Amino acid sequence: MDINQCPRCKTRFKGELAACPIDGEALVRVQDPLLGRTIAGRYLIEEKIGGGGMGVVYRGRHQVIDREVAIKFLHQRFTRDPTSRKRFLGEARAANQINHEHIIDITDFGETEDGLVYLAMEYLQGRSLEQEIAKRPMASTRALRIAIQIASGLARAHELDVVHRDVKPGNVFLVRRRGDPDFVKILDFGIARFEREVRITDRGVLMGTPEYMAPEQVRNGEATPSSDLYGVGCVLFEMLTGETPFSGTLSEVLIKQMREPPPPPSRLLPGLRPEIDQVVLRLLNKDPEKRHRDAFHLVDDLQTLLDRAPARELDLHGPLLQPARVTAPQQEPEPVRPTVHAPTEYEEWKTRVATYSAQLSGMHPQGDAPHDVRAAMERMELTLSLLLTLRAELDRAARTLTTHEDDVRGTRLRIGRALDELLHDESKIARSLEAGQRDKVLSEGALRDVVRVLATRGPLPSLRTGAVIARAETEQLDSLRVQLAALAEADGYLAQISRDLEHQRLAWDDLRFQVAQLKGRLATLNAESSVAAEHTQERVQKSEIELRTAVQRLLADAEQVGSYLRTRIDLANTGHAAARSR
Repeated sequence: MDINQCPRCKTRFKGELAACPIDGEALVRVQDPLLGRTIAGRYLIEEKIGGGGMGVVYRGRHQVIDREVAIKFLHQRFTRDPTSRKRFLGEARAANQINHEHIIDITDFGETEDGLVYLAMEYLQGRSLEQEIAKRPMASTRALRIAIQIASGLARAHELDVVHRDVKPGNVFLVRRRGDPDFVKILDFGIARFEREVRITDRGVLMGTPEYMAPEQVRNGEATPSSDLYGVGCVLFEMLTGETPFSGTLSEVLIKQMREPPPPPSRLLPGLRPEIDQVVLRLLNKDPEKRHRDAFHLVDDLQTLLDRAPARELDLHGPLLQPARVTAPQQEPEPVRPTVHAPTEYEEWKTRVATYSAQLSGMHPQGDAPHDVRAAMERMELTLSLLLTLRAELDRAARTLTTHEDDVRGTRLRIGRALDELLHDESKIARSLEAGQRDKVLSEGALRDVVRVLATRGPLPSLRTGAVIARAETEQLDSLRVQLAALAEADGYLAQISRDLEHQRLAWDDLRFQVAQLKGRLATLNAESSVAAEHTQERVQKSEIELRTAVQRLLADAEQVGSYLRTRIDLANTGHAAARSR
């Protein structure tokens, strides 16, 4: 249905009305009905800034805290499907609960009373990694710094069972933060499956971007944390070389992802350190089990490469930052741009009712206006009072919800930082355990070899009392002593490895217990927060419906009073014109 707006009073109308029933102005069709609308009682939509297959993105303003936000509305083709809508909101909730400095902050999500599904996110000003790569390949130190931040964000999300599914340069945004012009924000985290669909034959639909999809994603459409790491490998390859590991038609790229070994980046960038090649090729291994154990493992490997970077690899074009180990995230608020305050719809109604009342009193100072007009004016004043009361209640509810969300996010952030530290240590111990287990297997094999040699040797030489021992018998005894020493050494080394492994297992168990405790606190916090938020959102939605109803009542009465006032003004103007003509 068309939505039209009065250019004078800014009131919007649905349907085929040609003129404003309030002041008689010709209505103008609203090209984008979302502009100027307030969502969830607190987000004023101000400007359209983007769109895609998933939906459309607007710049808005959080009216409670006066901060810019980005609002993404889900496309109607998804909202019409209850399953897709429910899944989207579920994944939005999961992404909302990550709270990591290198993942775009999803601050709110929900559904309006008329079926619009939305996400509210932090508003970012910067450029995409895709745009930066298009300019030129990056120096290795700059590429490594960016990759470390991507891996750091992935590490937190993966532990919270959220997988991105579409890691690519277009989903990595670079902003200026704390003096770093390459501060990473990962976009569309946890909801990327809705963003892009790649259909191949009649067998099904793959979610992702072919140039960055892991082989297992291509084969069965399932994305895992290891699949995200494969995507990081593709992104790092492209940052270093300016090219993706595989190119060609859609089907060619998908086949190459499954079957063709990736080229080392040094093939396109001669002189690149061999150890950088090794890390990239490990990430791009076709077997997920042969990639990095987890994102924390990747952070360590990338940081080691960065710390060991020779002076010749410094980025002479990009930011010259000293290599610094990634530390616990520190949140920093986005700068708030000053804006000119525009009157709200409710303030405009307050002005309009006051104007009508003054005009009516001026025309009828004795209070002798027609009864139906007086009654309509009284109803307008009562409805306006109700409207302003409802608006105040809505503001209080929105402010309460915002304060609650900020408190929860602060607690969640502190728990997340503690989780990162524990999980980073847990990853290191787990890798040490795996290496120790391999050493143990090798030591057990060496011990078996020594025992086998001892078991297959001939009988010991007979030592006759007082007899001279032959040279061959001496050599046999010396050999036996060496083999027994080797047996004792192998047995001792195996025992030491076993003791070390046991200590590491105890430390690992302790860390896992602490991690489980923190994740349990996080789950409880999120559950309680969700219940409280849903309750408040229901109040906000109910208030919005009541406000809409009050506005409709105001419109009906304003049409009656406005029509009467216009008629009297027109008659007065006609009389004045006739008097002047005489």
